[in-house]
Amino acid sequence: MNQAIWITAPGYVSRRYQNPWGDHGGGYALGRYNCKELPFDAYDGSLTLCQTVELPPDRPIKQATFTATALGIYRVFLNGHSIGSDEYKPGWTDYRARVFSDSYDVTSMLQKSNLLVAEVSAGWWAGRISYGFYDFPPCAFCGELVVEFLDGGTEVVATDESWRSTVCGPILRADIWDGEYYDARIPHASLYPEAHSWSRAVPFNGFSGVIEPRIGPQIRVKSHLERQPLMAEIIEGIQPNGNPLGAVKRVDCRWREGCERGVLRCGTSMILDIGQNMVGRPYLRLKAEKDTVIKVFFAETRNDSGDPQKGNDGPEGSLYMSNYRSALSRITYISNGGEVEYEPTHSFFGFRYLEIEADADIEVLEVRCRVVGSEIEETGSFVCDHPDVNQLYSNILWGMRGNYFSVPTDCPQRDERFGWTGDTQVFCGAATYMGDVKDFLRKWLGDLRDSQMGANGAYCDVAPRMFRNDELNFGNAGWGDAGLIVPYRLWLMYGDTEILREHYDSMEAYMRYLEGYGMDGAKDFYGDWLGYEPTDKRLMAMAYYVNDARLMKLFSRLLGKKERASDYERLYHKLLQGWQDRFLINGSLTCKTQTAFLMALSFGLIPKENQMQVVQDLRENIIANDNTLATGFVGTSMLCRTLSEVGADDLAYNVLLQEKDPGWLYSVRQGATTLWERWNSYTKEKGFGKVEMNSFNHYAYGAIAEWFYSGICGILPTETGAGFSELILRPCPDLRRSDQLPNGQKHINYAKATYRTPHGTVESSWQMKEKSIVYDFVIPNGVRAEIRVICPSEELEINGVRCSAKELYAVRDDGNRLCFRQPAGHYKMKVYSADLR
Repeated sequence: MNQAIWITAPGYVSRRYQNPWGDHGGGYALGRYNCKELPFDAYDGSLTLCQTVELPPDRPIKQATFTATALGIYRVFLNGHSIGSDEYKPGWTDYRARVFSDSYDVTSMLQKSNLLVAEVSAGWWAGRISYGFYDFPPCAFCGELVVEFLDGGTEVVATDESWRSTVCGPILRADIWDGEYYDARIPHASLYPEAHSWSRAVPFNGFSGVIEPRIGPQIRVKSHLERQPLMAEIIEGIQPNGNPLGAVKRVDCRWREGCERGVLRCGTSMILDIGQNMVGRPYLRLKAEKDTVIKVFFAETRNDSGDPQKGNDGPEGSLYMSNYRSALSRITYISNGGEVEYEPTHSFFGFRYLEIEADADIEVLEVRCRVVGSEIEETGSFVCDHPDVNQLYSNILWGMRGNYFSVPTDCPQRDERFGWTGDTQVFCGAATYMGDVKDFLRKWLGDLRDSQMGANGAYCDVAPRMFRNDELNFGNAGWGDAGLIVPYRLWLMYGDTEILREHYDSMEAYMRYLEGYGMDGAKDFYGDWLGYEPTDKRLMAMAYYVNDARLMKLFSRLLGKKERASDYERLYHKLLQGWQDRFLINGSLTCKTQTAFLMALSFGLIPKENQMQVVQDLRENIIANDNTLATGFVGTSMLCRTLSEVGADDLAYNVLLQEKDPGWLYSVRQGATTLWERWNSYTKEKGFGKVEMNSFNHYAYGAIAEWFYSGICGILPTETGAGFSELILRPCPDLRRSDQLPNGQKHINYAKATYRTPHGTVESSWQMKEKSIVYDFVIPNGVRAEIRVICPSEELEINGVRCSAKELYAVRDDGNRLCFRQPAGHYKMKVYSADLR
């Protein structure tokens, strides 16, 4: 945009909000948790700006392009029709540095006389989610229409003081956390501009960043994932059930498609279950008399007993809402009469359940729940013959769909939804298999750079930055290291060194920040967040520092920076020796937790002569813990992957298939449809976990999905062939002996994964049959694979032909695997042995 300026309405100011976390120094400042009784009042409306564009009828148009951005969430209407199919634009960036613009071809929408109208809500810029970080500024808009005529002329209509402005419209209140208040009795300015009072727009000078074309995917409605209600309950009042809060009184219950349809009487409400915790918004089609006030509330789960001692915040069967904390997360809609359609567009919700009530009788005609998120193509699939593991994979996928929303958030429902760096780095391995996240995470790395602490060089704990506490919320081990781990993962999976190049100076600044702590590594506020056993935080911080030096050595070499590569080589060996001197005594770790063992092995911190001892210590820990994990965010991300790397596939399967708390299948057995923040966010015995931090859609523990691909099915990238120009196929069938099976567990006998690499789709599956394993591999064109399969004998069958190890030029690894190379093709391999299990 060359001629446009930022404009807003004269006298318009944003509302001031109290930060629910105080200065994020700990605790919960508001002490107020979501419930239906909290008020959700109407405000004045949305910032609205308009301009009339008259075009000469005798000059045919060649092309017309509209480019726009906003400080806040905006929508633009041309002649009453919305421009663009993307949502919640321009998305979330660090507004101190930049905001994105989008361009749209509007040639077919133009006529002789045209009306452009923009509506802007607070969004990430001035809503409660901004925590007042930008000092509660007014919203503003910037746009430019460029019309090119066939005669070679051009006309530009740009935002300036000739535009009209007001604060109006049916959207009286909109906030990402709190929801949307919509009064349909108020005409929309794009259709009825004459119904509103207008003033000349004024310039806005409160933005000092740059406007640049969008980087990364847009946010869109994902129509193929749309959910319909599976159950509708009509409730009226409360009845006793032996617990203090009682139970809702159910007067009707309907199931399956169309269950929501029918008359909803005043004094009753309708609870809908869509069967899936999701992120998006409802589409409502209703019949209601004019002035009827309709309210919609959201929840991830329902109260199970009405017992406040079990964390219930309401009667049994009612919506459990307090874990949203101060996020009101609701809709108020006032009808203009007749049949109405409504869908909020300036707020989004994380929910499985919604409840509809009205102050007069209404007829519910249709409810659809539309999934919204960043447009990321899903590139992987995984399935096995264990239904709970398949459900777990689905839960992880839905968690990614919901939390990859402009930035990779930690959770999508409560008064948070931030781009936490720790969550991002532990999950990025799984994410790069499950979806094409290269552009999405590249954009987020830009947010990370924009949020970097200037000369200090530390990365903030959340990106874009939201917290003001400079003593706490930056440069923490495992969180700040995302600035190196995420670029490494993107290079490894996609083979693109350009991301490393554009991010290199930023990573060097972070390494200078670490130098200020000597050899001790970064600050250590989080440690192994939410782990069940305390791991030495200094051990973790120093381990990350060693790994950072290794990565910087690699990045420097890849970018041709030989001198810096040598510098980081020396730093790496110095840090490694320092870590070993401090934490490895007589061949054993000083901290004997699962996470300590896993980090040491995963980061290659243990000398070869001591590895067997550390592996044995890890094995003994897991077995003594009843084959159950004890890890938090950091350790969990490495758990099964590292166990497979050190030849402990049996323990990896034991831990994966554990149905007790803590464990992945525990939440599945409780009916979860996404991953939880805590292993025990809910238990049937104790009820709900602490409300201060208890999300039911928190994807970090979904890092296990990386092992589904790289371990169970063995699809592995290599550093020598980054981007899958070469690959390793090293599947890990479930070969546990009967004496290794924990009580109640069964074998997985079949698994299959597909992954679309930059060179084509890789497929890997295996199936256990009597005294044999059948492998099935597809290697895409132009790619060579090193195949490493469990094969006790010296012979195997490939595509029906018996082959010997000698014919395949195969070698044995240190274990029971036969290793050989194969070009592109489809290979069905059968391995025989009498003692596979």
